[in-house]
Amino acid sequence: MKTLRLISLTILCAVGPSGSLFAQQNSQLGENAALRYWSAFAEMQDSAISDQQAKELNAILDGTAPYEDLKYKDLVAANRSAVETMARGTTIPNCDWGVDYALGPDAPVEYVRKALTLGRLNVLYAFHLLKNGDKDGGVHALAVGMHFSHDVANGGTLFATLVAKNLLVTHLRGMEFALHVEQLSASQKSVLLRALSQLHPDGLGWQSAVKREFEVPISGLDAKASAALAQIASAYESTLNDPSELPRLQRMIASAPQTLTIPNPQRVLAEKQDLADRLSQVRSLLR
Repeated sequence: MKTLRLISLTILCAVGPSGSLFAQQNSQLGENAALRYWSAFAEMQDSAISDQQAKELNAILDGTAPYEDLKYKDLVAANRSAVETMARGTTIPNCDWGVDYALGPDAPVEYVRKALTLGRLNVLYAFHLLKNGDKDGGVHALAVGMHFSHDVANGGTLFATLVAKNLLVTHLRGMEFALHVEQLSASQKSVLLRALSQLHPDGLGWQSAVKREFEVPISGLDAKASAALAQIASAYESTLNDPSELPRLQRMIASAPQTLTIPNPQRVLAEKQDLADRLSQVRSLLR
């Protein structure tokens, strides 16, 4: 009997803590915005878009063509569930995409491409709401889209950050559209200003993205290439803070072993500055 009781207690001790840990892990997983975003990706309905329609959509989102609600209202309606699921995800502070960077350059980052599609659909959704008189709804969609765009870059490399920048700019253009076409109230403008105030001071964490970019392991590098990569990584981060360092960084990249593939720092600086300029412009329009 004592033996049986001892076995029972041992089992209870083993099951109790692990069950508690399992519940805790489930709770943490449930508080991850990325999981809601993945649900939104699964709800997207864009397979019927032709190549020509895709070009037209890109022109609208780039600000070079007008939005025609009659043409896109069905697409917006089909994706309403997806963008609303995304919006609910933005209420969760934590966003961890769980990318396994130990896989090196082969780490799967398909979420970034899906996020680009979803973010663009969200802007079309905002246009649709604004065109149909729902200014509060349109403003809310643009505000949560800014949060989502920022989350896309969370914990990612420069690839994710550049896509996030593209989405932020698209939503900023949506804000300009709302300001120029609609008469927004002071409270509606404050919603958009609050969304902008919650972004990183530089719009996105460019320094973190560069750091992550150079932390991704690359197999097969010899000692010379590894040393060059470490020096370039340090110089790259410095250049983001001080663009006058760009010529020095470019010389380092030019003299590095050809086995190294380094993101173009001039482009990264240009994208960073473009985002800062656009944020400043929209903030001034909202005040």
